[in-house]
Formats: sequence, structure tokens, C-alpha cells
Amino acid sequence: MKKKLIVAACMLALGSTAFAEEGDVKDRHGFYGYIGLHDLDLDVHRDTSERIGGDFGLGWAFNKNWQIEGLYQYTDDMYNNTLGSRTDVLTYSLDVLYNDTGWIGSAETHPFLKVGYGQHDDKYGVYHPDFEDEFYKVGLGMQHFANDNVFMRVGFDFMDSGERGDDHYAYFNIGYFFGETVRAAAAPKVEETPMVEAKDSDGDGVLDADDRCPGTPAGAAVDAYGCALDSDGDGVADYKDACPNTEAGAQVDEKGCKIQPKEEVVVDMRLNFDTNKYAIKPEMVSEIAKVAEFLRQYPDVNAEIQGHTDSVGSNQYNQGLSERRANSVKDYLIDNFGIEATRLTAVGYGEERPIGDNSTEEGRALNRRVEASAQAMK
Repeated sequence: MKKKLIVAACMLALGSTAFAEEGDVKDRHGFYGYIGLHDLDLDVHRDTSERIGGDFGLGWAFNKNWQIEGLYQYTDDMYNNTLGSRTDVLTYSLDVLYNDTGWIGSAETHPFLKVGYGQHDDKYGVYHPDFEDEFYKVGLGMQHFANDNVFMRVGFDFMDSGERGDDHYAYFNIGYFFGETVRAAAAPKVEETPMVEAKDSDGDGVLDADDRCPGTPAGAAVDAYGCALDSDGDGVADYKDACPNTEAGAQVDEKGCKIQPKEEVVVDMRLNFDTNKYAIKPEMVSEIAKVAEFLRQYPDVNAEIQGHTDSVGSNQYNQGLSERRANSVKDYLIDNFGIEATRLTAVGYGEERPIGDNSTEEGRALNRRVEASAQAMK
């Protein structure tokens, strides 16, 4: 009766456990361990009563079909009716299991076949001598993986001890798999596409599902994809092209009209100073005025004013003199023509950049100068 209760309870537990992982198990290998209960019934020659004991096992799974494991079982206080005494039975065995994961079962729930070899040790204490007997084992059972790690078993083993008779037991184990479970990728979930009403939100005659250019203005001519036509291919749709039929390759503005190429305009100024002088003379004003007018016409343009000297005097003195000459022109543009100071830069180059021969009076006169240059696009 006890055996039937154990088996029934185990089968109920297996049947009510849901497998929670996704994807089919392709393989399983690695170390595992388990504990459990058994109901041992020794051969009739021992004349002992049935008794429930404990199991402890360690094993290795080569793959999802083949396992090898060592099992230790302890059954205490079995009563021997012939001897009138009690005995503890220790059982050791090495077993090989084959799991049927394809024909009848699956990788999660499957029957298995067991064969093994082991030994019983009967411990009678001080009243009777202990004895040992070896046995061969065969067994059948069911194994179920609740997830990738936790598993349960029920089974029945038959042991042939030769002259000492046959033994058998039913058992229930629960264990933990520490190895690797290899899974196939789960099939993607296919979601049903809800039916939607066909719409043409911008009213261009192309349904929203096919409209690559939603929001086309009302009345605009569109192609089969709902995009506004651009007949001359200038990148500006016909409905806002103020200059249709622009020639191919022409640069156009946002209204589709051809952009005229810009022309570079330049203004140059050169003022010559007397020796060791930096004051602005009246005859210089007209040249300075050209720069001022250019800067007013092109307000985004800045100018650099460069001062120079001849080689008369020390380098240090000439450097300061060139800076004073450049600043005098800069200040004149600011004070007399209202040019913003932020648009003007005054730089002195001393005697470093001559344009004439400093060994002659004519050459030195050319070198005593202030230059300015600015350019713009129109």
C-alpha cells in the first residue's frame, strides 16, 4: 500500500507541473544531484517488513539521452521476522540510464530504462552478524523537468542478488541539474494585424497606407506614391515653383528660380607716410573713404589694416611706428565714417614686409605705408 501511495503522489506531482521555458530542448549535459524516498521490499528469505528510506544520488548527463550516476540509499529499522531483530540496510549502486526523449517521451517528460550494479549492507548490530550481498539492477521510471534545472522522477527497480533472492523498491526523487541546457530558438510570435479602415488623410487620391508623402497640400498634383510632382526636376515641387521649366542642373532658390552666380568684388587702399609720421593727411581721405563706402555696402565684411615702415631706425621702434600708422587709419574710419570698431583690425608689421628697396629714397618711400584690403561676393 505504501508503494502505491508513493507512486500515485509522484505521478500527480509530475502531471501538475508546467514547463515554463521557451524553445525546444536540443540537448542537455553536465552534473546533477538528487534526493528522495524509496519503499524497500527485501527478498522473502530475509523475511523483513517493507520500510521507507532515503536516497542521495550524484550523476553526469552525457546528453539528453544518456546518464550515469552513483546512488546511496539508507533504510533504517527494518524488522526481520525470522531473527526477531531489526536491521539497517545501506545500499550502494552505479547505474546507467537511457532516456527516451523522442519515441514516446520528450526532452521535458520521458520514460527511462536503468541498469546497474551494487551492494546491500545489512547492519544487525550486536545481536546478529552483519552481511553483504551484491546485486544486478534493472529499472523503469518517468522523469520530468519542471524547468531547465529542477527535475523529478518516479520509478521501480528490481535487484537480483543471486542466491539471496530478489529485492525491489519504488521511489520518488527530486533533483537539481547544474549543467547546460541547449535550447532551439523560440518561434517568433505572429500577431494578427487588426483590420483598419482605408484612409486618405490629405485627400490627394493616394491611400495613407501607400502615401510616401503625407500631408500634401490640397490641390497639389501628386504621383502614384502621393508625392508632389516636380516637372522640371529642380527639387521644388510644382505647386510652389515660381519659375517652372528651369533648365536641368541649374541652381535654384526655395521658390524654384535660378540663382545668379555671385561676383567677387575687392577694394584696396594704400597710403604712404612721411618719415617717422603716422598722422592722416588730407590727400589720404579719399582713399580711406573708398574703404568706408565698401564696408557700408557689404555689412558682413571685415577689414584688416596693415601698417609698415622703412628700415630707418631700430626694429623695435619701427614695429611701434607701424602699429601707430595702422591704428591712425582705423581710428579715422571709426571717428569720421562711423565704421564699427569690431569690423576693423589694425596690425603692425614693422619693416618685415618691404615692397621697395630700402637702400634708396624712392624704395623707402614706398615702404612707409598703410594698406587695407577687403573682398565680398555680390
